[in-house]
Amino acid sequence: MSSSSPPKRLRKHSQNEFISLMISSKRLPSTSYHQITDLNLSNLQLIQIDSFPFEHLPKLVSLDLSYNQLTVINPDWSKAKENFIEKLNVSHNKLETLLFLRDFKHLKSLNITENLLRNNERFLSLQLCPTLEQLTDANRNQIDDDQLKLDQWLQIIETKIDRLWAMSYYDKYKQELPNEKNQQVVKKLIEDFRHATIKIIERQPDFNQAHLSPLANYLITKKIDELCSSPPKLQAKKSFKTHLTAEFNDVMDIKTHFEPIKFLRCHQASENDLTTVSVRMGLFEPNTTQNIFATCGGQKVCFIDCDICEVTHLYEVAALRSTTMATPARKLRDKSGTTSNEHFSCLCWLEIADGKENHKVLAVGATNGHIYLLSHKHKLMFGHIELPASSINCLTWESSNPSILIIGSYHTVRFLNIQCHLDRFLSFIRKQNKPIAQFDYVETAAANNKLSSNHVYYFDNGDDSVLSVTDLLCYPSTKENMLLLVGTTSGLFVIHEQTPIRLTFPQSMCTVGEHIESIRLVDGHPRLVAMNILGLDQICCFDLEQSLPPHQQLHMSLSLPNPYRQIPTKMAVCSTNNEKENNNTSFECILGSDHGSYFYHQIRMNVHNKKTRKASFDNKRYEITWPQVKTSSAPSLLSACLNETYLCLTTSNNLICIYKRK
Repeated sequence: MSSSSPPKRLRKHSQNEFISLMISSKRLPSTSYHQITDLNLSNLQLIQIDSFPFEHLPKLVSLDLSYNQLTVINPDWSKAKENFIEKLNVSHNKLETLLFLRDFKHLKSLNITENLLRNNERFLSLQLCPTLEQLTDANRNQIDDDQLKLDQWLQIIETKIDRLWAMSYYDKYKQELPNEKNQQVVKKLIEDFRHATIKIIERQPDFNQAHLSPLANYLITKKIDELCSSPPKLQAKKSFKTHLTAEFNDVMDIKTHFEPIKFLRCHQASENDLTTVSVRMGLFEPNTTQNIFATCGGQKVCFIDCDICEVTHLYEVAALRSTTMATPARKLRDKSGTTSNEHFSCLCWLEIADGKENHKVLAVGATNGHIYLLSHKHKLMFGHIELPASSINCLTWESSNPSILIIGSYHTVRFLNIQCHLDRFLSFIRKQNKPIAQFDYVETAAANNKLSSNHVYYFDNGDDSVLSVTDLLCYPSTKENMLLLVGTTSGLFVIHEQTPIRLTFPQSMCTVGEHIESIRLVDGHPRLVAMNILGLDQICCFDLEQSLPPHQQLHMSLSLPNPYRQIPTKMAVCSTNNEKENNNTSFECILGSDHGSYFYHQIRMNVHNKKTRKASFDNKRYEITWPQVKTSSAPSLLSACLNETYLCLTTSNNLICIYKRK
């Protein structure tokens, strides 16, 4: 039931007088009054609201206060224990804060168009009203952009602010609190902490003038109250990060701490040159209990057994000679004869089904446009593909069709059919298992190293600027349909219905130059994709299905803080779900920097809750203790790779850093 518009003779009354008159005049029977669901109080020239009788409107779910002159709404304007408002319209007023929403636990739709609010007030309202689904400002739904800002705010509050309190204030506070004579000291200590907190927040580009926001000050006060609670209460809050005792820190570090076990150098050009080779990339062999780690750097490809921390097999591009002692070396000369200045740049694992057995092979790309297919198990190179006038930047493959290798080179993406090489490889395996079978592998002249491309896609900015493909990710949208995400130095694209389409970033998100470093699908949460951007101090996670055409704009779900990076690094993402977390999905994310450290993130989300802002985070920065190197500065981390047992990092100075979960 909706209320009728108020008579004109009552329009100059205050809102409270109007409600009282409405009740006393018995314009509506009391029984009917309690059935009101929608109430329109617009255009009443209201200036201030001190209180509101929500207790007399138990079924009220929609309230319209638009087109008034409201400058103040008392944060305690609801005297009832709880209101059930789902839709609130306060547009076209003169409000400066949304603090009055702090008791609105059921609010789904909020219209704040044409007020005097700061940006901080708008996105912080999502923290007050976690049920909010639509936030309209200037006739646009801003909730996606504001959610991204809120995630950034919460990360600052729960990492930097917690750390500041633990390191500089908690011991003093604990010492002074029991002495009643020192309450002024305690008060000044908390006030100093408040000012320090605001300074930290305001140093972030999106949160300037936080001290002028009543809502920001309220949330900061609430945070300080939590920090000042007793230690037992703090320790009982598992989602609340503290640094109270060494024992508590040890408990918090169980799942996130890695112990370095070995630093390897195996890609150097000579024994006299140990530090100038960059190990571009590394990947664990997929879907196996063995911890085989493949790396590429300089003119070598190495297979490393992390369990024993030793190189088990090595290939060299100069003459493509296998240095394995178990089998005779095989050579396949590069006709160009100009490989000395080229290097391996990227790799990917492929899985090939052969009856009941799955074979793992490695595709490695080089900057001279050559691709090599290697088998670690059988210790051989069985394929050589040559793409003239190309430099291979990235590789991936279709799991539904392993014969298709997808190649990123300069500003193009190629779909290449390598079935002839795979057939020769399977023929070799059958020959090993059944000696009577025929096999033509030794006759390398029969292999065709120049294959035609099934599809070639070109990417550009629409102007004369240069664009390069940086990373590829296959996404199985359906069992029959495979989408391809393409990261470039100028944004993110998706190949949709055989057409490259750019996925734009939210307007509120400063993306520096949109140079995508790497994109990773989050296992256990099939629609979530993690993406890191060169020069941006955060990792962005977006919901892919809500970002695909017809939307064509990235739907940001959450963000993770990360250091400013000058050199592109490949990110690692690993699912950490277990049987005890059947209602949750959790994953780890690791990204290195060019400052001799890496950042670790662990994220836990409720899979049944569509609002990923319910996620909880653990974030830690690890300094790497480097072995003695000739260079004066710490090396840059070029890639990270993570599985259930090990973390492996590759560097710009020929180091492979192997860590084990503690």
